Amino acid sequence: MSTHSTDGREWAKLSALKPGDKVLTDSGFSCGMSNKTLTVQVDDLGLFVPCGRVNHYLDGQLADDGDHLVGIWLAA
Repeated sequence: MSTHSTDGREWAKLSALKPGDKVLTDSGFSCGMSNKTLTVQVDDLGLFVPCGRVNHYLDGQLADDGDHLVGIWLAA
C-alpha cells in the first residue's frame, strides 16, 4: 500500500502525531468523517479522531510500512 495519495501528497505519519494535532481526511470514509478536518485525541487505547458516536483509532489506517495513515493528511 502506498505512503502517498494519488495526487502525490504524503499521508500523515502516526509516529509524528500527538493529541491536539489537526488532520484532514479524504473522501474514502463511509463513517461520516470524509473530507473533514479533525482534532487528534488520545485515550488508553491510543490516538483517535471522533467519528460520530465512536472513536476512529488511527492505527486502523496504517499502511504496510506501519507508520503512514492511509486517507489522512496533517492539516495545514
